[in-house]
Amino acid sequence: MPIPTSKLLIASALAAPFWSGCGTHLLDSRTAEGTIEYELTFPDQDPDDIMAGMLPERTMLTFSKDRQSTELSAGMGIFRTTLVTDDENEFIDYHLSLMSKRLVAHLLPRDLTLFNKSSGNPTILFTEDTDTIAGYPCRRALAVFDNMDEPEIELWYTDRIDLKNPNWFGPFAKVPGVLLRYEMVQYGLRMRLNAIAITPGKVDPAKFKVKEDFLPVGPEVLHQELAEVLSTFSM
Repeated sequence: MPIPTSKLLIASALAAPFWSGCGTHLLDSRTAEGTIEYELTFPDQDPDDIMAGMLPERTMLTFSKDRQSTELSAGMGIFRTTLVTDDENEFIDYHLSLMSKRLVAHLLPRDLTLFNKSSGNPTILFTEDTDTIAGYPCRRALAVFDNMDEPEIELWYTDRIDLKNPNWFGPFAKVPGVLLRYEMVQYGLRMRLNAIAITPGKVDPAKFKVKEDFLPVGPEVLHQELAEVLSTFSM
């Protein structure tokens, strides 16, 4: 006896999410605006070290229309950074607040080598492994570095957040999705980020503007300030 067409359609609709995995969804639903909260851990740090208590535990990424704003606070609020990233035009306005200092540098792609010297450009190996992180389907990639002493890094990324070029400014530029679980090293300090909450919703455009009370400086000045502060955590 033939199966009614209506039942076939229902069965196909139920099976579609399993076919799609981390790729294109039946309705291609993507989150266009919202926030991602990441848990931060520091695998190389001694938890009993006096500086460990000064390290941040969370960071927040706000995204909308190919723009990102990443905020981080450490040292009980003494040290704060905000990176406002324009993914379409490829520039970053990097804000640093340290005690009474409030600095901002406008960074173009040629300036980023100052801030990404630690590991160089890794080879990205893509896998078929999948997982769900903060409710979003992800695929796994591996970053393999030329330096044999540098361990491989697992990169879990999703295509369900509507940012077309989200990683252009870092060593994982070839990853075609928003990173939800990964590691990075800056100024000798290894950080592990794991998304714990993704909240879709409208974002105020003011979130992506340069802060008015910050003094514009060159990339080299900002690099020096960051190196002095972050090196104290990696000693």
